[in-house]
Amino acid sequence: MTVRALAVMAMLAAAPVHAAPPDELAAASVIFARGDTLYRSDGRGKQETIVATLPAKVVVRALRSDAAGNVLLADLGGKWHWMAVGGSKLVPLACGDGPAQLAEDGACVLCRNPKLASGSILINLKTNQVTPVAIPTPGARLITTPARKLVWTDAGGVWTAPPADLRHKTRVAAEAPLRSFIASPDGTRAFGTYNDYLYEGARKKVPAELLMAFALDGTGARRKAVQHGVPIDWSHDGQYLLVQDGSAACLVRATGGQYKCWKGFTAVSLAPDGSYALVLGNRDGSRQKSDKADDDDKAAEDDGDSDSDDDVPVPLPTGELALYAAKLAGPYSLAPKLVTKVVDGAALWLPKP
Repeated sequence: MTVRALAVMAMLAAAPVHAAPPDELAAASVIFARGDTLYRSDGRGKQETIVATLPAKVVVRALRSDAAGNVLLADLGGKWHWMAVGGSKLVPLACGDGPAQLAEDGACVLCRNPKLASGSILINLKTNQVTPVAIPTPGARLITTPARKLVWTDAGGVWTAPPADLRHKTRVAAEAPLRSFIASPDGTRAFGTYNDYLYEGARKKVPAELLMAFALDGTGARRKAVQHGVPIDWSHDGQYLLVQDGSAACLVRATGGQYKCWKGFTAVSLAPDGSYALVLGNRDGSRQKSDKADDDDKAAEDDGDSDSDDDVPVPLPTGELALYAAKLAGPYSLAPKLVTKVVDGAALWLPKP
């Protein structure tokens, strides 16, 4: 071997080795329903493990977690259950019909009082203590930092107060939304549907109900968001909102107005930093929804109240479904990537403990 060849080999050996960029989906943790079982996998659908066995023929309508990924909240056929991640059994909660919200620290669940026509309860998951709270349940949220407080809406506006002292409440927005109220995890911002207007042509204003973003600072100044959007959930960092806009799943930035949508998919969960959305779509990869789904979209828009009091704001699609990961970054033409081809219910992007 020549001296020159030896020198080249030495240079190559000394050159730094650049590792392949990390696979974001390989590092993710996803929980999804298939048949009578909850499974956990990475974001590519690999390394499947069983999380819990479900009652026969139950539909997993929603999955939620706390910010640390330690607690799982599940809607099983309209009844709320919970379990510690790493456990083996979902435990029923004493919630009435309607929405439920898991605190970001995983300590308790806020849900409807089963003994009253109105009102809520706080359930301490460690002690099982149930505390009645005299606020409407839809849209209500328990904020855990920097101090524990409740955020809710009623006819008088949007309010906050300590859970144990509702008399000392503060109004953080003068006008309550018509529906779809959802406060950020830190209680500083919210979205909701309000009466507003759109332009037809350059000058003509027409009345419209629009999803709006606003700060919970007492002024209530609002900014238009996705017109017919139905909010589903916030990212744990409070920067992005997961929204269903008719037949499109969307990620919407809380400030600035940026958003990205994927037509033909149903939104079910999002990454803690909003970098990905988990969406349900057809197993064959087509972007067309069924005629029945299109009819359901139109009916929801016509009645204008599809999510006002339900436990899940957007009903799951029917038929043979697959789970996809839709990436926020990149071109709008970037199609969601298949996670797993057979799912039978909701899914969750789980923050890693």
